[in-house]
Amino acid sequence: MKKILRIFTVLALSLGILSSVTFTPQGIATAPQNVAYAKSYPIQIVSSHLNVHRGNPASITIKGKPHALGTIRVVYKSGPSKARGLNNKISNSKGYVTWTWLVGGNTTKKTYTFYVSLGGYTKAVKLYVH
Repeated sequence: MKKILRIFTVLALSLGILSSVTFTPQGIATAPQNVAYAKSYPIQIVSSHLNVHRGNPASITIKGKPHALGTIRVVYKSGPSKARGLNNKISNSKGYVTWTWLVGGNTTKKTYTFYVSLGGYTKAVKLYVH
């Protein structure tokens, strides 16, 4: 079997069919890996107002990849928030996105973890409701 594989490989390489494919000793074809070193845009919290009393606004501004889809998901004890202002947004040319929303007056007092995502990255953030 190895001899047949070698003959096939020699023929294919001589015809230029497999010029960029290599075979491992196990006989499995692998393509060359072209690694692109893309610019990384992890999420940074630029400003926030996340220590709030019930019935008051909370806000967060993050920075990441420019012109990327940004999402936020806030889940309270009663379930996912549907507050105005928590919609998906596109970051500006410098990578900034801001969300501002009203924390309900009946929201249970506690610390909540919510998530912001931008350009393929997600970050967990704490919201303190008093």
